[in-house]
Amino acid sequence: MQKNNHEHTAALYFDGLTNFRDFGGYATTDGKKVRKGFLFRSDELSKLSRTDMARMDQIGFKLICDLRTETEQKSNKSRMLNQGVEVQNLTMQDKSQEFTRLEFIRYLIRHGKDIDFEQTMKDMYHHMGTGSKSTLQKLFTLLSEKEKFPVLIHCTGGKDRTGFIVAIIQLFLGIPYESVIEDYLHSNICIGPRMKKAEKLIRLMSFYRVPAERIRPMLEVKRDYLEDVLEGIMSRHTNIEGYLKNECGVSQQHLERFKEVVLE
Repeated sequence: MQKNNHEHTAALYFDGLTNFRDFGGYATTDGKKVRKGFLFRSDELSKLSRTDMARMDQIGFKLICDLRTETEQKSNKSRMLNQGVEVQNLTMQDKSQEFTRLEFIRYLIRHGKDIDFEQTMKDMYHHMGTGSKSTLQKLFTLLSEKEKFPVLIHCTGGKDRTGFIVAIIQLFLGIPYESVIEDYLHSNICIGPRMKKAEKLIRLMSFYRVPAERIRPMLEVKRDYLEDVLEGIMSRHTNIEGYLKNECGVSQQHLERFKEVVLE
């Protein structure tokens, strides 16, 4: 099933996106299937070409959920604004984690040698698991409305915030755990070349004080990033539905309606 899903998404080629894909098409553990053409994920939408815009029109998106911070939204404006598509800003990171490019360069120069980027990523995922309640509540409320589909969920790289949200959605729908992990890790294949360039740029910005292997954890997805946060959630709840209802405040009605729309 995994292979077929990625073959399906390979046909959806964009000039200005590296991590775009349909995350439907999977069989669920209770014998159903997630519809294709309803749920999509990607990186940010500021570099869409004219051809890309035509492709987006062809898919016919009704709702775009932007998980980026206000700073990110301002510095890389989505080309899908004012295109007749509903765009919802569902910011996922707390304000303390917002950096402008200049601030990030300064931070790298001053602290680059001391930063444990892997721990930074794990802290960020932990924060997503405990601090995204209102975002998940709003998202699942939106996903309960049939007229909002097809839906596109994205952040900047489409790998971490989007990866976490997509994993929660897929697990809730009953997609097998290993398929969810594989779909999450597929971002590394999609963004590999782009992250190589980013790695060189970050090393240059830090005046080569930070070695490549130190930076890499920030530029890739790792199984334990996602598993650690999922284990934390499952230690507090019996399943993802319990997390969404009891911790995030999503109503049973909204959850049921979402399943009705996307499962066949």
